[in-house]
Amino acid sequence: MTRTNPDRIDEELVCVESFAHYLKEKCGCDYVQIEREENDPPDFWLTIRGKKFAAEVTSIVIGRDYTALCEGLMASIEQECKAANILKGKYALRVFMHPEIPKRNSRKWQELLGAAVTAVGATMNMPSAEETCILDDDDGYLAVEKLSCCGDAIGLIGPTDEKWGAEKGVELAELLQKAIEKKRNAIEKKGVLDVCSNVLLLLYDAYGHCNMKDVVEGFQNIGGAEWFHSVYWAASFSNRPNELYPQQPGRGGCILYSKNAQWMGRT
Repeated sequence: MTRTNPDRIDEELVCVESFAHYLKEKCGCDYVQIEREENDPPDFWLTIRGKKFAAEVTSIVIGRDYTALCEGLMASIEQECKAANILKGKYALRVFMHPEIPKRNSRKWQELLGAAVTAVGATMNMPSAEETCILDDDDGYLAVEKLSCCGDAIGLIGPTDEKWGAEKGVELAELLQKAIEKKRNAIEKKGVLDVCSNVLLLLYDAYGHCNMKDVVEGFQNIGGAEWFHSVYWAASFSNRPNELYPQQPGRGGCILYSKNAQWMGRT
């Protein structure tokens, strides 16, 4: 099993490998069969001790990580515009709330990048211009705005989401709740339950920044986890080899919820 795009980390593969390693080390499951589903959802089919599971993987990105994603998108837009020689003035990439930014180099990422470049090109000869929306979803929107005719650069306005203490815990709980609801809806819409009643939700800490204590506390403040068979958190990097994906280090993790008491460390 190999990743399909050499330019980015296969987060789904790293996450499912972390879960399989946890079952082997903590639960005595000697062999976990993993099969990728090309027409997801689910992302994977797992066979554990002869029992079939559907596994959905989703990345959790906290505030400072989201800002990094926005900065990366801004840099890519600026690079593309300079290569096309259309960056004539000072522009802003405005971020309102937290619209879902697609994975780098994916088809949706290229479409978003193309929309931004088109917006810049359409206003290159104007002294300034009102914002042009390039992404709008239930979580917010992105827009490109020309601020002045000098500068030849793109800056980032927003998001304002650096959080501390209790506020950070609220953010994490909201992200976990959203992941549960989004993945449940996707599974139900696809009809996965018609062929497999055991669904795993595998959460991937995209940057490895979340404190495990904060995750456990945040998870206690959400609802709907019981719809899944188990919820797993792939957390910190470790020194162990990654059995499925040797290019990346393995990850540790823990079960946040499970209908199987043994997986939770209970008897």
